[in-house]
Amino acid sequence: MNAFDDIGVDQSSFAMRDLIGKDVWQAFTVSLTITSVGAVTATGRYRRVGASIEFQVSFSAATSIATTAGTSYLSAPVTMKGLAGIATMQNATTNVAVGNCVLAVATSRIYLPAQAASGNTFLVCGSFEA
Repeated sequence: MNAFDDIGVDQSSFAMRDLIGKDVWQAFTVSLTITSVGAVTATGRYRRVGASIEFQVSFSAATSIATTAGTSYLSAPVTMKGLAGIATMQNATTNVAVGNCVLAVATSRIYLPAQAASGNTFLVCGSFEA
């Protein structure tokens, strides 16, 4: 007998997944509202860590992408809770930070910072309460 024999552990919890080596990232379909020329390619993944969600998104367009602060956004992989979260957007092609994102809990949207039209690949990563 060990210290965990009498303790119930939620089989889907982060603690259990950590104990059995299954800290799994899950893919999700990225929903973007941006200005683009050409087809947009986007990939996203997320994982639950306790009551938090960590997420990563990569996107690019055949020709160019532009974002407008306050109107360009991506939808969160799961419904947000709490008061706020944190996320940043980076230009993966030039290795330059674009800026901070605004997470709108009421709509589960991640608003992107302004970015002039570019054919580069962009990354968004962050976390929020779920």
